[in-house]
Amino acid sequence: MAQFFDTKEIFLKANKLYENAQLFVAFMEQKELFPYSIKLQKLKQSDIQKGYQTILKEIESLKKLKLEILYQECHFKTIGSQTLPMAIIFQNQEQFLKFIDKQDEFFEFVKNYEKIIKKYEVLQNTLLNKPKIIVQNQNNWDKLLKVCDFFLQNPRPNIYTRELAIEGVDTKFIENNKAILDILLSNILPPEAFDSFVTSLGNYGFEKKYALKYPLPLVRFRILDDGLKIANLSDITLNIQEFMELNFACENVFIVENQITTLSFPKLKNSIVIFGSGYAVGMLKDVAWLQEKKLYYWGDIDKDGFAILSQARSYFQNLQSIFMDEEVIELFKEYAVADEKNINIIRELNNLTLKEMQIYLKLQNNFYKINFRLEQERIPFDYIQMRCNPNFSTLQ
Repeated sequence: MAQFFDTKEIFLKANKLYENAQLFVAFMEQKELFPYSIKLQKLKQSDIQKGYQTILKEIESLKKLKLEILYQECHFKTIGSQTLPMAIIFQNQEQFLKFIDKQDEFFEFVKNYEKIIKKYEVLQNTLLNKPKIIVQNQNNWDKLLKVCDFFLQNPRPNIYTRELAIEGVDTKFIENNKAILDILLSNILPPEAFDSFVTSLGNYGFEKKYALKYPLPLVRFRILDDGLKIANLSDITLNIQEFMELNFACENVFIVENQITTLSFPKLKNSIVIFGSGYAVGMLKDVAWLQEKKLYYWGDIDKDGFAILSQARSYFQNLQSIFMDEEVIELFKEYAVADEKNINIIRELNNLTLKEMQIYLKLQNNFYKINFRLEQERIPFDYIQMRCNPNFSTLQ
C-alpha cells in the first residue's frame, strides 16, 4: 500500500539532520537553525483519487505528532481545490531533539564542547570540522584532556606508553584511543613537540609521531665462523637499534630471504648471515657498518625475489646476488612451482644488473614456465656447499 505522509520517513529525515552534525555546527557557530521545516511529498491528482482514505488517515497521524503542519491550497482539474500538508515545522531545538529522542546526547555534547574549548580554545576549528568526535567520545573527555595536559607539559617523553603516569588514566586507555588523541595532540602541541611527517598510526605511528618508545623490529643473524662467536653464541636476535650499534667484525655478510635457509647456511670464515624476511629487509637500510662489508643477497627466483633484491640494492649499492642465476635455474627448474600471488604484477626494478634484469624479464614473460618460482629451500644443500668457497674469498 502506498504511503504519502509517512511519519517514519519524517523521523528519518529529522534524524539525518542530526547525524549530519548540522545541529552541532550551528551550536558551535552560534547560528539559529529553527524554525526548521521538513518537506512532505507533493501529491498528484491520481494519488488523491487512488488513496484518498489512506491520505486522510496519514494526515490524522501527522496531527498526533503535535508539530506544526504547513498546509497549502492545491488546485486540480477534476477534483478541484484541496488543502494538503506541505511541510512539518519544528519551531525550536528543544522540540526537534525531543522528537528524535536526542535530548540527553545533545546535552552531553554541549557540556563536553564547553569543557574542551574552555581548556583548549585552539581546538575550535578542529571541532567545527569534526563535530561528531565530541559525541563519539562523550564518556572519555576528562581522560582525553588529561592526556593532552601531560603531553603539553612533557613533550617528546621518550618512554613506553606503559610508563606514562597520568592520574586517572590507565595506559590501556591511551592504546585504545590513539586516533582521537592524534587529532587533539597534533592541534594542541607546538610543531617542535611532534613529528608532522608521520601521517599513519599503523606500525607504531603514534609512538613515532609523539616520541614514545615502541618495540623495535628484531634482526636475527647467525655467525658462520666459530672463531667470531659472541659468548659462544652463534644464533642471535637483537632489536634493530642494538644491531646498528653492533658493528660486527666480519668480512662477509649474507642476507637471505628465508628463515630455514638462514639457519642452515654453510659455515664460512669471517662471515655472518642475516634473515632478511622478504621485504622486511628494509629495516637494515640504516645499518651503517654494513656498507663496509662484502654484501650478498640470496632470494627466491621469482618476481618477488628480484624485487626484494632491487630494494636491498637501493640501500647497499655494492650488494651482489648469489644463487639467483641461469645455472641454478637450469639445474633445478624441475623443482619450480607456480607463483600464484604475482600472476599479473609487473614492477619497474631500477637496481638490477644486466644479467639479473634478463632473468627478471624472462620471469615476467613466462620464459621458463608459467608463473615460474624456484624457492631457495628447493635447491639442494650440497650444491650450496659446493659453490661456497671454504675460505669465502669468492663464490665458486
